[in-house]
Amino acid sequence: MVSSPAVPFSSAKQPVAGPALKLKRWAISRGPIAGLIVLGALVSSARGSAPPPRTLPGVADMLGKSAGAVVEPSDIHWEPSRGMLGDLLFGRPLLFLGSKEAGAPHDVYRAFVRVTREGQPIRVTRVRNITDTEVGDDVGLELRGDKAVFATVAFGQIQGVSVLDTKGIRAEDKPPKALNRFLLSLTSYQDTGSFAGIGRSDILFEIPAQRARLSMDSSLLSIDLGVGGRNLTYDLNQHKLVGAEGGQAYAAKAVTQRHFEKPFILWAVDTVRAEVGPGPIAWLEDKVFGAKDTLKRTTYNLFDKQGGQSELKVENDSPDEQPVATMLDDSKLDGDKSSWPPPSVPSLWKETKPGEGEWVPVDVPWLAKSPGIPAADGEKPPAYFYKTFVRPDPKRPYAELQLIAMDMRRLELNMEAGFEDPKPLTGPPGSGRLPREPEVLKRVVGTFNGAFKTTHGKYGMMVRKRVLLPPIPGGATVVVTDDHRVGLGSWPQTTDIPADLESFRQNLDPLVEDGVANPTGRYIWGWQLAGTSVMTERTALCVTPAGHLYYGWSNEIDGPTLGKALRQAGCAYGMHLDMNPGHCGFVFTDIVDLKKKEFQLSKAHPEMGIAPDKFVRWSAKDFFYVMLREPTPNDPSQVRWQAAPGTQPSPTWWPGIFRGEMSLGSLGVELFSFEPGRVAWRLTAGSSEYASPGAGPKLLELTGDDKHRVVASVSLGNTTSATSLGLAFDSKPAINSKSGFATLVVEEGAIQLLGDTQDVEPSSKRHLAQLPLLAEGGELLPVARERGAMRKRGAICVTERGRVVVALARHDSSDPLASVLLRVGCRRVAELDRGTQHPAFVHRAGTETPPLGGYEATALYALGMPMRPYAFRWKAKGATPSTKPSSYDYPPPKGAQ
Repeated sequence: MVSSPAVPFSSAKQPVAGPALKLKRWAISRGPIAGLIVLGALVSSARGSAPPPRTLPGVADMLGKSAGAVVEPSDIHWEPSRGMLGDLLFGRPLLFLGSKEAGAPHDVYRAFVRVTREGQPIRVTRVRNITDTEVGDDVGLELRGDKAVFATVAFGQIQGVSVLDTKGIRAEDKPPKALNRFLLSLTSYQDTGSFAGIGRSDILFEIPAQRARLSMDSSLLSIDLGVGGRNLTYDLNQHKLVGAEGGQAYAAKAVTQRHFEKPFILWAVDTVRAEVGPGPIAWLEDKVFGAKDTLKRTTYNLFDKQGGQSELKVENDSPDEQPVATMLDDSKLDGDKSSWPPPSVPSLWKETKPGEGEWVPVDVPWLAKSPGIPAADGEKPPAYFYKTFVRPDPKRPYAELQLIAMDMRRLELNMEAGFEDPKPLTGPPGSGRLPREPEVLKRVVGTFNGAFKTTHGKYGMMVRKRVLLPPIPGGATVVVTDDHRVGLGSWPQTTDIPADLESFRQNLDPLVEDGVANPTGRYIWGWQLAGTSVMTERTALCVTPAGHLYYGWSNEIDGPTLGKALRQAGCAYGMHLDMNPGHCGFVFTDIVDLKKKEFQLSKAHPEMGIAPDKFVRWSAKDFFYVMLREPTPNDPSQVRWQAAPGTQPSPTWWPGIFRGEMSLGSLGVELFSFEPGRVAWRLTAGSSEYASPGAGPKLLELTGDDKHRVVASVSLGNTTSATSLGLAFDSKPAINSKSGFATLVVEEGAIQLLGDTQDVEPSSKRHLAQLPLLAEGGELLPVARERGAMRKRGAICVTERGRVVVALARHDSSDPLASVLLRVGCRRVAELDRGTQHPAFVHRAGTETPPLGGYEATALYALGMPMRPYAFRWKAKGATPSTKPSSYDYPPPKGAQ
């Protein structure tokens, strides 16, 4: 462990003696300086109370009073001296841990303590809270020379480790222009007490650790996490993180805090707000934006008003009479119908502008093409971005809301925290940049702004399981699940985080919820003092009933009107994102080589004031990025999946059935993967199935439209009187189930593979078939290794996310099939043989072996389903529609809800 440097003061006096001549020379040469020192000391003594004892407890008491915190003597660490004169006049810097009250989480503070030559502390001149993480507990602060290290604990786990460079921010981490470096020095003084600032690097744990032992020398920081393979080494000079024995760092990354150019107006607003609070800034913004709006409305009414384009269709402002786009719910679509491109958005106005409400594809030639396969029928996929605009404000016919629609069948959404905001309450800040993994960068096609600063509401955020701010109950939220789906909804009345969430971001109350605009009646949409929402640049994100996302941007709109506009566009749920010029915008993106700065960027609308490269390089604030979805299965098997020959579910250019191969020595195993949501399953009994006395009914073939939707069939084999494995198509089984076997359950198109101890009651909508169990809990069972005749064998499994995988091979046992399916990611595997040892098969429509109308063996049929989007209206367990604001940005006036 790192030991603390020596305390710069002692209880023993240092005697001063010498000949008279030496004293005279010293008085002549140093007299003026000594006079200044004495004068400073006298002034300080006159202004302040008596100095504390020259002990660590005395200094701890002095620091605690200045910081308003509880400080333990052992948590004080002195930085190197700035010289006797500097220490006396300006103070010697130190770092310490302090907590608001005994037992509360600690923060890392920096202070400057004026100290005499003899080590007598005089006065604290500046105190700064460096981390300010009210939920995270900063622990283990150590200092070696000018490098400090500490860890942050939140939710009972270590979230990360931070390294501070007290010499200051490195030159390479500063903006290049002199003006921006000057502004940074002022901000650094405001934040750290010195114009040089403090350099910072954070080692972020993607998987929080239970313990950590830190040891640091002049060049290296070693982090022992107590788990084999997770230990880390960080080079303090090169800022490089490596894993155990010099390998790749496991589930961790190092992020050096860099400071980029910030527009002067944004820097000025943030700097003044930090000194005077948000109230005066809100007052100024309200006056400026209000005057701008008044001037524009007056000018329009005098000079630009145009007849029909200024006449409303409906004069009544009742929500029931406002036009709303007719949205299709993809879950209720039949056949090959699709909700993409989106339906037109009706206008409020009798006469529309050209293109108003009509969706057009985004035409950016260099934007990456959506992956897929050429369709046999020549069908080509539509664009995955569409755009339009609406005029949603009855009082401002000139005001437009730009809408960007995202096809969430082919796109993914993810998020990153900025290196300044949201200011985390639990540990290190965000990286403020796109992930650097090539497999991510090559798929990025868009970026757009996130939500409010932490100063304007501590709305929750989690990025890849690392919580920066805990969730606020009732807050409007966008979530990303661990299977890469995107949901929008209100957080339930709890701070618990569902286990299936990978990331989330919150902001304010919902703009629209289940067809109701502004359901909480909120009127303060941003940090404002006025009783109405100001007209300024605002953004929003919403989800449609069909499962697509819309991003909205306007350069002059208020909160309530933004909510009405999203309802007009047909959104099921919408949330407010960031606001005000310079913060907002959507950028179409193509990254060729980020290191070489080879990328192409285009703002979705020319009036967006955002810097196009803001989110590609480094961002002070959080942001979202849009990626192309990979069509091929994602599993740990490393199988090279390809679209299976034959008919694919609609749309045919995006495959839903894949084929692959895996070799086990000289044995080749053929694999078929059926993606969740792309097929609906049906179960039929084989014509040669054993019939027990008094048996229930059997479904021998498909009926109705199901016959025409079949894209594949899978044999399960037949049972015999000896094996007598369960089979049921009604509440009365055709064959009673027995213990020791897996149960394949097909219900309303969905499929499950249950284990031996999982009971399930059959019904007319829940069909069952038992199969031999080959693997359970990720481990092979003895029956899988039993040897028999050399024949075509098959096995089936269902992953946790609903993907069905079938393995086929000719062998004398089933253990190769089960082993392969375990590698694919399954935990439970069943054999495709109910007892008669029929040859296993997968028949595919559109091939030389298409599915038959009926079989001697019991069979599974896969019916093609239209591709569904991966965005949805999120309702966590216990969630209810919003009825009141989750929080206000400023105390509301009397009468507010």
